[in-house]
Amino acid sequence: MNRMLPGLVMAVVLILASVPDQQALAAQDSEHLEALFRADQDIRSPEQRKAGKAPTLQEERERRIEVLKLIAASQLQTAEDYFRAGVILHHTSSISDEYDQLHSLGIENHLLAFFLFRHAADLGHESGVTMMAAAYNYYLRACGEDSSTFGYDFVDRKPLWRPDLDAADKEKVLCGFDPRPYLQ
Repeated sequence: MNRMLPGLVMAVVLILASVPDQQALAAQDSEHLEALFRADQDIRSPEQRKAGKAPTLQEERERRIEVLKLIAASQLQTAEDYFRAGVILHHTSSISDEYDQLHSLGIENHLLAFFLFRHAADLGHESGVTMMAAAYNYYLRACGEDSSTFGYDFVDRKPLWRPDLDAADKEKVLCGFDPRPYLQ
């Protein structure tokens, strides 16, 4: 048994030497996600808006599907990855009804973006907390609530909780989700 130990140690060393360094892999932003993010941002640029261009529902849907695939495959590694994925989901398309009211095509995407921004903030992304509050406001609007009354305001680029909720209004106003414990 003792004669096998050096061989076993050597086999473990060789196996470990052939496995990529997990810290090195984790330190690299996803190139695929960066390309998706750039496409998402480029179509929203002032130049594109001035030219009358806007993202199509199909383009946005395809980017969101790619982001969801990356999440499912555990491919988000860095604060920037989580932030970029959050932005893409945060930009979930809306449609107008006959009264010109916007309705989100994916209410839960805003909530998922909230948690992606939370993880980006936990990993040190400087805009993570601000975007968490913005995503929550979008979530409220998608639920049909007034985010200017029941969401977050931004003072000196920091989120500030607006309402003083009583227990009776809490469930209705928060659309079933209270973000405050996560933004502290």
